[in-house]
Amino acid sequence: MSDRTAEVVVVGAGAVGTSCAFYLAAAGLKVLVLEQDQVASGASTCATGAINVINGDFGDEAFLRWGVLGHEVTKEIVPIIEDLSGFKTQHQCRPGLRLAMDDNEEAQVREDFGWQSKVVPATWLEPEEVRAIEPRINPTVRGAVLEPEASQVPGPRLTHAFMRAAERLGAVLMPTAVTGLQWTGNRVSAVQHRHGVVYCDVVILAMGATAYAASTWIDYVVPVRPLRGERLMLRFPERPLQVLLTTPKRGHIISRLDGFLSVGSTGGRDFDDRSNWVVSQEEASLTPHPEPSAEARAELLERSSEVIPAVRRASVAEHIAGIRPYSPDSKPIIGPVPGRSGVYLATGHTHRGIHLAAVTGQLIRDHVLHGHFRQTDCDPSIFDPARFAQDARMPNGAA
Repeated sequence: MSDRTAEVVVVGAGAVGTSCAFYLAAAGLKVLVLEQDQVASGASTCATGAINVINGDFGDEAFLRWGVLGHEVTKEIVPIIEDLSGFKTQHQCRPGLRLAMDDNEEAQVREDFGWQSKVVPATWLEPEEVRAIEPRINPTVRGAVLEPEASQVPGPRLTHAFMRAAERLGAVLMPTAVTGLQWTGNRVSAVQHRHGVVYCDVVILAMGATAYAASTWIDYVVPVRPLRGERLMLRFPERPLQVLLTTPKRGHIISRLDGFLSVGSTGGRDFDDRSNWVVSQEEASLTPHPEPSAEARAELLERSSEVIPAVRRASVAEHIAGIRPYSPDSKPIIGPVPGRSGVYLATGHTHRGIHLAAVTGQLIRDHVLHGHFRQTDCDPSIFDPARFAQDARMPNGAA
């Protein structure tokens, strides 16, 4: 390939990268997306795609407001990208129930409900009210928080819709691996890849779990660790669930529009010790699509059947394992790279990559075009890469 030019280069074609490409292309910029594998080949291809605000991931009010906005923006943009791309995402909106199945879960769910309900219109339900909504829930349920509207969208389908819509707006997808950046002083001037150079003014590093590899390019240690996760797709021989179910210890149980029941996931539940699922950078690089484990399969089936006993009659259609980008505080890392000009990070979404993909695209667009986020209800500083800058400078400019 010969050298070429673009106004913006997006590195990575997962849900976050393709969302960034879409919003930047929609703003009229000339966008080139570089992807070393395939669209949605990383965390996006194994993501549950649950977009529920009442949960343990949004652990403070500032982050919770981003969860609310992420739901609203996704709901708003899905019909637009479906129309542009001609590709259906299978996005669905349903009520959500955050269930408490034992003493520990009840304590956690009630504690979170106490402050989250000040931001989200949620209601505490007693056991008989829970089972009136979904009678198949185990009678041992202690109660639940009802979220009037949650949603779910398959990660690969959302990602492909974003990419196709971006291409309709003029963005170009190039299959190649990035090997470095070129600089004029501290300002980026080009992206080096296996087949040449792309001269550009702006680079968005949306590399998911592989974002650490960019550390030597930008003199900043990208504090993202690879977090392994597994979930199951089940053939459930009963009518679909009409609510999206989650519990702190047992994870999610969601009937998808394609007919499968999704349950999981390891490393993604409130009570999981995530350090048990962190893998090395080398392992994640060599095995980006890890083999599922029999232990995880057995645990996921057991945990989900504790919530819905009828799950014992389901059969496993697919066992999915993947690698997520895990940040030190479980919040995304979105914004300009400290000490550099023209380079932005959009990674570290941990378990909320699909939930926050669309709003991340909006945030990156506003950073590039305006230097600040134009939405005033949410605080973008909680995602600023500079919060890790003190410990993230590369020693002597090398890894």
